[in-house]
Amino acid sequence: MLLWSSQIEGKPCDSSGIEVLIGCLKSIGKEFTPPPTPAEGCCFGLRYIGMKCVCEVITKETEATIDMQKLVNLAAYCGRPLAPHTQCGSYLVPGGTMIN
Repeated sequence: MLLWSSQIEGKPCDSSGIEVLIGCLKSIGKEFTPPPTPAEGCCFGLRYIGMKCVCEVITKETEATIDMQKLVNLAAYCGRPLAPHTQCGSYLVPGGTMIN
């Protein structure tokens, strides 16, 4: 079973996920096209906190300012890809056909 950093340290996922989003805003903000290569600090924060935490704190208000597909791409770029059909905020990560 994989554990995220916030789970290992016993910290609740609260403002840490938002801080990561703010630190990566130039890479995921809707107003930035195309997104620049993220700063290493952005990837470090994302890897340390984990995408589970980041996805937990995303609200509709947050989604109004960030491009969720850019966030999915950023997660993959930083080595923390989201699996197809993963829920992140209200966004469902696109993927291939699901087999039931």
